[in-house]
Amino acid sequence: MLIRLPVRFPLVALYVICISTCLVRSQNQTAPTTDPDEARTLNSIFSKWGITAEPGWNISGEICSGVALSTDATKIDDPEISPLIKCDCSFNNNTLCRIRELKVSRLSVEGPIPEELWTLTRLTNLNLGQNVLTGPLSRSIGNLTRMQWLTFGINSLSGEIPKEVGLLTDLRSFAIGANNFSGSLPPDLGNCRRLEQL
Repeated sequence: MLIRLPVRFPLVALYVICISTCLVRSQNQTAPTTDPDEARTLNSIFSKWGITAEPGWNISGEICSGVALSTDATKIDDPEISPLIKCDCSFNNNTLCRIRELKVSRLSVEGPIPEELWTLTRLTNLNLGQNVLTGPLSRSIGNLTRMQWLTFGINSLSGEIPKEVGLLTDLRSFAIGANNFSGSLPPDLGNCRRLEQL
C-alpha cells in the first residue's frame, strides 16, 4: 500500500533541515576576541603599574568581555570600577574587538606612562587622573588621533605639553590640571577645533 504525504511535507522537512544547519553554524561561531596586539599592550601596561582587571571584566582571560563590552550598560566613568576598559567589537564581521576607552583612575599608580600606551590608536577616551604618574608626556601622544576625552589631571607629570597634542583634532576635553607641567601650551593645540574643555 502506497502512502501519499501531503505536498507541504517536503517544505516542512526542508525548513527543519535549514533551521538545524543554522543552529549548528551559530554554535560553532566563537565570541569576538580582543586584538592580540592590544591585549598584549594592555597586559604589559597593567603589569608595569602593578594592577589587575576588576572581576567584572577580563572574564576567562578574554580582555574584551563582561562590562568591557560596549553592549554592557556600564559607563567608563562609573566611579565604582577602576581600572576599566570599553571595547568596540564590530571589526572583522564582529569577530574582533579593539580597546576604545581606558580608565586607570584613583589607583595611586606610580611612575612614567609606558610608551606602549600610545600604540592603542583606537582610543577615544583615556582617563589616567588622580594617580602619581611622573615624567613628561611622550610626543607619541600624537598617535591617538581618534582621542576625544583625555584626562591626566592630579598627577606629578612634568615637562612641556608636546606640540603633537595638536594632532588630536577630534579632542573635546583635555584635563591636565594639578601637575608639574612647565612652559606654555603649544600653539598647535589650536588645531583641536572641537576642544570645549581645557
